[in-house]
Amino acid sequence: MQANPFLGVSLHSIGALSASSCYTPQKKTKQWAWEIYWVTQATFGWIIVPFVGAMLTIPNFFEVLRTAPSDAMLRSFVLGLIYGIGGLSFGLGIRYIGFSLNYTIAIGLSAGLGTLLPLIWNPNDGFVWEIVGKFSTGPGLIVLAGITLSLIGIVFCGWAGALRERAGGASPTAFSFKKGVPLAVLAGTLSAIFNYALLAGAPLEAVAVENGARELIKMNVVIPFACSGAWVASFLWCIFLIIRNRTGSQLVRLPDKSKGGLPFYYLMALLSGMMWYFQFFFYGIGHQFMGVAYGFTSWAIHMALLILFSNLYGKIFREWVGTDKLPRTILYIGMMIIIIATLIISYGNYLGEKNQPEPESSSTTTRLIETDSQMLNYMERGINNETS
Repeated sequence: MQANPFLGVSLHSIGALSASSCYTPQKKTKQWAWEIYWVTQATFGWIIVPFVGAMLTIPNFFEVLRTAPSDAMLRSFVLGLIYGIGGLSFGLGIRYIGFSLNYTIAIGLSAGLGTLLPLIWNPNDGFVWEIVGKFSTGPGLIVLAGITLSLIGIVFCGWAGALRERAGGASPTAFSFKKGVPLAVLAGTLSAIFNYALLAGAPLEAVAVENGARELIKMNVVIPFACSGAWVASFLWCIFLIIRNRTGSQLVRLPDKSKGGLPFYYLMALLSGMMWYFQFFFYGIGHQFMGVAYGFTSWAIHMALLILFSNLYGKIFREWVGTDKLPRTILYIGMMIIIIATLIISYGNYLGEKNQPEPESSSTTTRLIETDSQMLNYMERGINNETS
């Protein structure tokens, strides 16, 4: 498949836009306790919709599950579970240092670690030590500059948000820098693991392609396993809150029946879950267009665009009305930096793909080259097991 980094970024933008808006329907479910809304939308977005999406887009989906390496499924699930724990840490961090600072630390770390660490250690291949080689060329240095600039843009946006919160009198319920920052660091570190959860599914993608799946949407076979792991962590926490707060009855009836029906609330949860899922549906497609040389930048681009569109939504919903000029100026600078950084990363990817050797066969897809050695390892392991 012909790489097209600029098209890839456009598709990443659609995914990030969907992610930024996925919790908007929550505004219509005010009678639901947070834990009821969360467990419902998570069940839709992390269990039902991903599996339905995989069944609709991956030919012979159940045959793929039967023949694909089970350890790859388990790795993706466990890594997704770790990511889910990071999400809980993020929620706790807001209580101590506020949303903006917490968001900046967590997303910044997730963007940096989720992008760079797979160049050192890969969940399928172990230690790969590719980080020096990737950034020792001209295109690599351009990509590195773009990644660094995107992190600076994220910091600017977080700085602006923190100034807005302080000026508006919005303060954490139990401010504690010593508690909040470690929680945000933990959240960002564990959130980066979701990229590992997706990477761990490369053997599943290879089997899916062998069964007729298109290269562009082969990541759909991995998403259910990564998301179901994240769902387990949220489900257990929500069950704890439901028991503690005695809110379980809201699953079958609303406290005030005169203010909208329960089916509408479930529809809003479904809509939220679908928008969350579509971020990675388009992420998977966009990733295929980023190419082989610097395709790992998909995670950094997704995180940066997530910040960009989240702040655009803040402007649309008038969250910045009445804010002083300084926070708004810093926000605009941060958003502009992110846009420029995204273009720089895309250009670096483009140059990197131009320097790639031509494939020997047009029928051999770019991404299959990455997974050939891994699949040979699994095949060899299976042969050894049969002969032993």
